[in-house]
Amino acid sequence: MRAHSAYTVDLSRQNTESKVLPATPYNPAALEISGSFGSVQIVASDEQLAEIEYAIRQHFEKNKHPERLEPTVKDVDLEYSIKEEIA
Repeated sequence: MRAHSAYTVDLSRQNTESKVLPATPYNPAALEISGSFGSVQIVASDEQLAEIEYAIRQHFEKNKHPERLEPTVKDVDLEYSIKEEIA
């Protein structure tokens, strides 16, 4: 079993600057987020950075089109129970 760590940096009230530091022959690329708190770097492969980008884009898409949200288990149960009562 691998150990996992979680780090939280609350950026919600910070002025931030974000950039990707390009890979060098000795280091992979890094996503850097800087603010008055200092800076955080997430070292990642290009594939991992693409996954991060995709997750962020999905977040904004769901905010733009909330009616397109995927149904949850509770949504499906509710729809099923409503159909049962109607039938």
